[in-house]
Amino acid sequence: MANNIRSVLEYVPYFQGRLFVLHIASSLLQAEELVDTLLDADALHELGVRLVLVAEGNDASALTRRAAECEVHAAEAELPLTAGKPALDRVCEIIERRQVVIVASGVFGRFDEGSIALAVSAGAAKYICLQSDPVPSRGAVPVFAIAESEVDTSCACDDDAQTNELQAAARVCRRGIPRVHLLDGRRRGVLLDEIFSEEGVGSMVHTDSYREIRSLKEEDIPELLSMIARCVMDEKLVQRTYESIHSEMESYYVYTLDDTIVGCVALYPYPDYACAELGCLFIRRDYEGHGYGRALCHFVEDKARRQGFRSIFAISQSAVDYFRNRLHYATLPRSVLPPQRLTVLESSGRRSEVFGREL
Repeated sequence: MANNIRSVLEYVPYFQGRLFVLHIASSLLQAEELVDTLLDADALHELGVRLVLVAEGNDASALTRRAAECEVHAAEAELPLTAGKPALDRVCEIIERRQVVIVASGVFGRFDEGSIALAVSAGAAKYICLQSDPVPSRGAVPVFAIAESEVDTSCACDDDAQTNELQAAARVCRRGIPRVHLLDGRRRGVLLDEIFSEEGVGSMVHTDSYREIRSLKEEDIPELLSMIARCVMDEKLVQRTYESIHSEMESYYVYTLDDTIVGCVALYPYPDYACAELGCLFIRRDYEGHGYGRALCHFVEDKARRQGFRSIFAISQSAVDYFRNRLHYATLPRSVLPPQRLTVLESSGRRSEVFGREL
């Protein structure tokens, strides 16, 4: 519960004043689960999010009735979006009145031109498709997030229909919508679970820097220290201080989800020996198992390679299995270490092993 509250508090300021367009499949308009979505939509509205609820098809009256039963602060636009500018003008009028808009799309399909045109012209931050189908997956693993630029080149889902859905979402992103979400509307609470967590529960296609590996900033140091504190106490990571990190700040990189730091790594160069050390590799417990550690390792490997180093090594006593069996680093004798690094390791008394690979 505490983690959920923290996520909400982090996102609320970012979402206030933003417009979300929520497209609801016709198959869900009578579903029991829609009640949860409408209550969640009203909660978002109370937090300052502007909302347009698009009912798939020609008639939004059923959605309007259900919204009234849930006491949503909503008003129905009389014209479907296929009416063009008059319908858009009416939607904008209701938005300005600080009400949730309910409008019929006028056609069937989750990426109809009227709904997309509305989202683009109104400057929507999100286009959310509430569907009655499972979210796209690869190898039975949901595609939680993928950059628009990667959809066509690296996304082959478990069936062609899901691949087509992600490609359609990517096309919406290219028209100016930063994030497009595909959600399974049969799941209760899916709307808030998707919006108020870094990982989400649906599939998101995005154009902005949702996932990013970047250099450590000075203001990140306190968060980094608190993040790794438990591992330092458990002797899984070497003790570091604010001053020690600050003095080598250019060596540190962090993995962020929506600007939240979820992992870190460091690259320490030894130019006289044409090698570099991969150090301080850490992923927050709640984010383990998603490949972020591997991404950080590959990032510093590529950086070391571009800087002209011939090999990279890592020293660890707690991540032996990870380096040996997951990253396929070779186990090396301590004698391969640069002399100054070997001296530090020997004086520490730690029973760490050395792993490495050629670049």
